[in-house]
Amino acid sequence: MDKIRVAVLGATGMVGQYFLHLLHDHPFFQVAAVCASDARIGQLLGQVRPLHPAGIAPELAEMRFTSMDADAIAALEVQAAFSGLPAEIARTIEPALAGCGIHIFSNASAFRMDPAVPILIPEINHHHLALLPRQQHKGRIVTNANCTSTGLALSLAPLRKLSIRRLIVASYQAVSGAGYPGVPALDISGNLIPWIEGEEGKVRQECNKIFGCIGAGGLEPAGWEVHAHCVRVPTLVGHLVSTHIELNREVTAAEVEECYSSFQTPVEVAGLPSAPVRPVLLTHEAGRPQPARDIEAGEPGRTSGMAVVVGRLEVSGSVIRQVNLANNLVRGAAGGSVLNAELALRAGLFSH
Repeated sequence: MDKIRVAVLGATGMVGQYFLHLLHDHPFFQVAAVCASDARIGQLLGQVRPLHPAGIAPELAEMRFTSMDADAIAALEVQAAFSGLPAEIARTIEPALAGCGIHIFSNASAFRMDPAVPILIPEINHHHLALLPRQQHKGRIVTNANCTSTGLALSLAPLRKLSIRRLIVASYQAVSGAGYPGVPALDISGNLIPWIEGEEGKVRQECNKIFGCIGAGGLEPAGWEVHAHCVRVPTLVGHLVSTHIELNREVTAAEVEECYSSFQTPVEVAGLPSAPVRPVLLTHEAGRPQPARDIEAGEPGRTSGMAVVVGRLEVSGSVIRQVNLANNLVRGAAGGSVLNAELALRAGLFSH
């Protein structure tokens, strides 16, 4: 199979460079265009500040930045674009590219709450790809969730059959979640910031959409009551979420542990290059999960960082308490979008 030619939008940023790292030797996709601000047009990708620990692959370093003009990108025979753009820029360029027939796999929040756009986490809601024909443009837009919502949602996926009613969550989010240059050092060094603009609303809305059901009239949200506080903390990578879950019925600890131990990647998703065999890992070790020890969870290789780790599990009547950790740059950002594109390819999106 010939590889699908793709563009990376926002290739100088943190998420953009994680896209480049995950795509440069991908079995399905080939990076054919890198895009950033107009000031970068014509410059070499290798000239930008490397933000991924592995740097920029030599095979990509000699690529030159292309204009973020939709017609210019389409002229390069690009079939898909991976977007690490700020929402205000994505709101204009993503529909323009989709209008040229280019499929968009976006980390931006601009279209997450559009009723025709899925917030896709394949292990939870792969069937939400059925929303795509409701979109008006020839190319389709698929979003992944906010980086905090992603880890939280995956940690809840094994429990969805227990009839969740209410969530009370507090997130402790790494500075890399703010991108580069991100939070000023003098603000965060030796400090916590108990507010992240827009974050709490995203968690409340996105979880209900992710777990919603598709009916004749479109997507019906899950209807959970969700309360969230989001805190910026001075760790580099890894968003940790303390989660209080209220159910509509009482459960036992054994029942909850069975939900976690039996949860696996569904057959519709299994075997994709970026899909971990076990996307949710339960640990009983005291003091886990931790960003320093658990952000690479997943099998070695392409799925490293794609699993969520759950610990501190407590069950009391109709209440479950746990702590979950996700790699906000891999599972919560670039890796999530790449997995979405792999699923879309398997589902036949690129053959239309």
